[in-house]
Amino acid sequence: MAKLLTDTEFQRFSELQQKQASFAITSEEADELRGIVERAQQKRDDRAAAMHAIETHIAQFEITPDELFSPEQIAEAARAYGLIAATKKERTLPPSLTHNGKTYQWTRALPDDIRVPLFDAFKAGQSIKTFLATPKDTARNAATIARLEKETGVVYADNWLEELSIQRSLVDDAAAKLAA
Repeated sequence: MAKLLTDTEFQRFSELQQKQASFAITSEEADELRGIVERAQQKRDDRAAAMHAIETHIAQFEITPDELFSPEQIAEAARAYGLIAATKKERTLPPSLTHNGKTYQWTRALPDDIRVPLFDAFKAGQSIKTFLATPKDTARNAATIARLEKETGVVYADNWLEELSIQRSLVDDAAAKLAA
């Protein structure tokens, strides 16, 4: 009922319901309460008729859900209605780098005091393992390498990927996410 009423109507509806429950409602207030309920029912009926018309058109023209909604919208609706398990979106942290005892988060821009030596080492084909603040976090490290490859145009050597226990496909996936 609350979704069918405006905030002021709902507030007045609640007040009148409390008065009715305590038998302190006047006949004018009872009429007002009936009017609020009638308007809410009319809105519900109008919405139901609109939904029925939409459903009829969808069936008539054989429109599929994927023509109307993106896969993300369909999945979100399925989660909302319990058709598939509600899983939290995996939140990935930005790459974390370290240099001269200082830790840096590579969010938008990377400060020059780490950017220059990191990029120089990367372009020279050296290992960047010493720059990685989280050497065991393969997802974040793959994102770091993908960013470096994108910004420098240099491909990180496979032997250095093996050193970090990262597969090339993980770097490629991270690069695809960067592009999106």
